[in-house]
Amino acid sequence: MINEISVKDELEKNNTPEAKYVSFPFYCNSEILASDSEKHARWGMTLLCAKSMRFRWNETNENRTQMLKSIFPNQKIAPLELIHSKEIFEAKSEGDTKNLKGDGIITKNPLLVPCVTVADCVPIFLYDKKTKAFAAFHSGWKGTGIAGLGVEKLCSIYGSQKEDICAAIGPHIDSCCYFVDEERADYFAKNFGESCVSKAENATDDKKPNSLAQQFPFRLSLTKANLYVLKKAGIKEENIVVARDCTCCTAFKNGTNVFGSFRRQAAFLDEKIDADTRSRSMTVQAAFVYI
Repeated sequence: MINEISVKDELEKNNTPEAKYVSFPFYCNSEILASDSEKHARWGMTLLCAKSMRFRWNETNENRTQMLKSIFPNQKIAPLELIHSKEIFEAKSEGDTKNLKGDGIITKNPLLVPCVTVADCVPIFLYDKKTKAFAAFHSGWKGTGIAGLGVEKLCSIYGSQKEDICAAIGPHIDSCCYFVDEERADYFAKNFGESCVSKAENATDDKKPNSLAQQFPFRLSLTKANLYVLKKAGIKEENIVVARDCTCCTAFKNGTNVFGSFRRQAAFLDEKIDADTRSRSMTVQAAFVYI
């Protein structure tokens, strides 16, 4: 059985809706992976109120720099400039990912924190409880499948056994808010299982503009698509945890959104707005894994 958590529920339960980031444990055999005798990896991400964690090699984002330093004062961030690919890099030491562009980082160095950025796309994390290898991936729709390649790299580079690998799927846009056209729906159904695609209930769904209803008549579940990938790669269900929050619509009781979201903040801006301005209109979040 797949394990589930909710970022929103945890924050409300702990009365910390103002938190700027969250972190969670991995699960192994349907139990939280924790031990008094050894340190295990955790995964997490920044939230809307932390503001933008946008990252480009040719830019400076002081907000991001200071935020990550406050979370990881004794470790070094291993970042990538994302390109919506299935490109994965190994980081052995600080600086190994400098100026690289791709969507996945793997390491065994506990002094490093693999970090990707997300704003509706899927953050996916892997951790081998025996070899202590760990990884972070940005899985956009074009890059769906990168988690399976990550599993293979942990096995080939670090000698991981698939039964020892734990996986986490972080918050991302869910099928409640993710509507796609027939071409994309067919692509996902054929490559990642028919269950990840469903017909929208009606043409006037209140979560999308009516003018786009006929153009995007299908719902897409990136959760189901990536579970298909992970299970096909040999990861056991009981070693997987999924955040059931939707980055587009999940909100606290007072109506404040929990996450940044491309779909909510930037997707429906005027078509005349250039891509860079559109990108800067969303609150990009940093997603990380660490020991």
